[in-house]
Amino acid sequence: MLIASMGMLANASASAWVLTLTPGPKQLFLMVGVGSPGASTAQVNVVSVTVPAASVGNGTAQAMTSDSTQSTSPYDNYAVCNPPAQVYVGGSYRQPNATTGAASATLQVSTPAALTSGTDSIAFSQIKWSSTANGNAAADIPAGAFNGGTLFLANVPRNVYLENCFTYSYTNDAVVPAGSYTGRAVFTLAVP
Repeated sequence: MLIASMGMLANASASAWVLTLTPGPKQLFLMVGVGSPGASTAQVNVVSVTVPAASVGNGTAQAMTSDSTQSTSPYDNYAVCNPPAQVYVGGSYRQPNATTGAASATLQVSTPAALTSGTDSIAFSQIKWSSTANGNAAADIPAGAFNGGTLFLANVPRNVYLENCFTYSYTNDAVVPAGSYTGRAVFTLAVP
């Protein structure tokens, strides 16, 4: 079982979570998994799980791990996540002042309806996440489950940096044939 999280960067420069930014040049920044401020990367981090044959479809959720090594916030280098169990998700929306532009940017994630292995499939909604960060038990980007479409995650207010760590799990409540099921989750941050 594989699922990929894709990070897209568009530039950006305390402790983690919800941080107030000094107004400055217009800027959107989004990072999911490994990345760095001011750089665009094509790297796609993979989140995966291997379900033991005796456990397939028994309804016991299976913890997923990733190949992401991003443990620190790109904003202030605070140790926010614990890879490989967690994947960093963060972004910011900056404007020159408190009244310029839209009041917030929209963070969303889109997935196909299913993860596939040849002609076999698993509904993407079988993949869920919890959301937290080291030292912050409250989720600033809420926990949830993929929905096989586009899902609203959070509004990122003007001149704010928002970040959390996602811990993924596979609900494992369907009996499916053996295989490597893959699909891609694409995160976007956009200003209306």
